[in-house]
Amino acid sequence: MSKKKDKTTVIFLNKDQNYSKPVQISTYYLKHWKKFVASLIMLFCVLLITILQLAKSKAEMQQSNKNLVALVEKHKNEIVQIDTSTIKKHYLSIDDKLKTINKYLKARGLKPLPKNQGGETDNEMGSAEEIGSFYEEYLKRMIHLVGFTPMGYPHKGRISSNYGHRENPFTGESIERHKGLDIKGKHGELVKTTASGTIKFANRKGGYGNVVIVNHGNGYETYYGHLSKIAVKQGQKVVAGDIIGKIGSTGRSTGPHLHYEVHKNGKIVNPKSYLTLE
Repeated sequence: MSKKKDKTTVIFLNKDQNYSKPVQISTYYLKHWKKFVASLIMLFCVLLITILQLAKSKAEMQQSNKNLVALVEKHKNEIVQIDTSTIKKHYLSIDDKLKTINKYLKARGLKPLPKNQGGETDNEMGSAEEIGSFYEEYLKRMIHLVGFTPMGYPHKGRISSNYGHRENPFTGESIERHKGLDIKGKHGELVKTTASGTIKFANRKGGYGNVVIVNHGNGYETYYGHLSKIAVKQGQKVVAGDIIGKIGSTGRSTGPHLHYEVHKNGKIVNPKSYLTLE
């Protein structure tokens, strides 16, 4: 039996047979050359199949990436379209409500807040963040305006005397001008400010008796007269709904009630227009 280390000499001749070159080759390889050739062919086939598979996988991956990009772009456009249309619908609804609020403010002589952007006027809307920031800032200004505008009753009671001309409550003979509303109440019942502001005056003042005057910083002032007790001091900051005193009958008064006035830009206006939002 031959061993792998046994050698066989192979002589290579040129075409004219005038040159020869002997080469020693393992006898084992010569005897089993078919096996080695078959192995080389199989190895070549495996490498070829692997290369083809890698090329196919690369092509499939590239196509998948293209499909993914196309899918993302498609859904991105759909999301943007749905997002803007939904936002547009919601903010148009908000615009209608803001118009209603501005209408009530205008009825009280207040200049409506300008609004030059948002769902009401924009054909092309910005991002949701931009729109949200705009409305947040707009509503902050709206809240401030509403908070410092007299609204509602300073004391929930029956109106016993309206703004305008009336008979003299003491003699019943002459006609006098009544600058506010008289609201009935029991002695000691609470009186609240109808808007935020700063206490301009809190003391006794002629026919008003004990009176509190609140400056709201926007041209409005409110007067609360005939109080039995004053619960605030001059210069004090108050918020709408804060207690400022108690019902009384001090000054020129025929009995316990609250005298309530609204002044706008130095002129006396009818407080009844500020009791409700209608």
